Amino acid sequence: MIQSPLEKLLADKEQIRHQCQQQEQRLNASVAYIQDHAGSLLLSGVSSLLFSGSGKTAQKTIALSPPKGSQDKVSLGLADYLSIGKTMIPLLWEIVQPLIITWGIRKAKTIIKNIFTGKTTYKA
Repeated sequence: MIQSPLEKLLADKEQIRHQCQQQEQRLNASVAYIQDHAGSLLLSGVSSLLFSGSGKTAQKTIALSPPKGSQDKVSLGLADYLSIGKTMIPLLWEIVQPLIITWGIRKAKTIIKNIFTGKTTYKA
C-alpha cells in the first residue's frame, strides 16, 4: 500500500509523539527517584568525585535508575564521613583563608595605629 506524503507525515508525527510520551515517562520516573534519594545520591556523587583519584574502589554505588522492586539504601559509616571531611579540608581552607587575611590586616592596622598614637594596651 502506497502512502501519500500527508499520510506519511501524519504517521511519522504519531510515532514521534508516542516516543516523546515514553521518554517523558522515563524522565519523570528518574526525576521522582532522584527526588526520593537526593541525599544519598549527593553524598555518593561527592564521595565518588573526591575519591576517584585516590585508587580506592567504591564498595557501594547507587544507580540513577531505580532497581526493579528494590528499595536498598546506602548507609555511610564514620570512616566515610571522616574521609569526606579530610578531603574537604583544602576547600575549607580556600574559603577561610580570605577571612583570616582580612582579620590579620585589620589587627595589624590596629597595632600600628596604637604604636603611633602612644597607646600600649593591645587586645587579643
